[in-house]
Amino acid sequence: MGLEDLSALDNEESGAKATEISDEVFRDKMQKTQKSQKALKKAEGKARAKDDRLAKVIGKFLQTQSNTGVMILISRCLDQNIPAGLILGILALVEPEAQKEFEVVLGEASQLLAAPEIDNRELVKSGEFPLEIKQALDIWSFGLLEFGLTQPARLLATTISPDGDIFPSLAKLSSFIIRDFLAEKKVDLDFAKIEDFTKFVLKSVLGKIKLQFETTKSLARED
Repeated sequence: MGLEDLSALDNEESGAKATEISDEVFRDKMQKTQKSQKALKKAEGKARAKDDRLAKVIGKFLQTQSNTGVMILISRCLDQNIPAGLILGILALVEPEAQKEFEVVLGEASQLLAAPEIDNRELVKSGEFPLEIKQALDIWSFGLLEFGLTQPARLLATTISPDGDIFPSLAKLSSFIIRDFLAEKKVDLDFAKIEDFTKFVLKSVLGKIKLQFETTKSLARED
């Protein structure tokens, strides 16, 4: 066997080893992908189960509602695949039962809503309201933010239209809920101003969720 034959043999052995290594890498990636897919499906299954449960809670709320407009808007939001947890969080501003359920959804994060430091995280910046009202809206907004950070991809995909505006039924539903909240507190404000304020709050919340989501994705790519 000549040198050329040895060289050819070395090349074959190198090629075989390279193939083995690439096969191992491929199998390893496949296993990791399969595990990721299983974990994703499991997480999606849990999310769907939680959404179904929350949708039932919302359904009970609808049975007691006399406001047909609110009922229609909630139904449209659910049809849009907006997370039931977010809808529940919006209703929590005026519905005690929804608030209790929303605190369960938030888990430990719900404790943050009662913390004095909430003032340093203000999302509501408006001189239209007394301090007590502003703080209540701050806490409510922060709750929506905390929930949104648990499933940012879905939330951003279902609440913001391609042109960057808030999904109309979500904006209108939130406006109605804030209107009812202000009416309970004896605050008289033109509905057009309430709508503008509501969009401002939602865009503030969703903007923070988007920023956090993009930052997390960027860090993941670097890893």
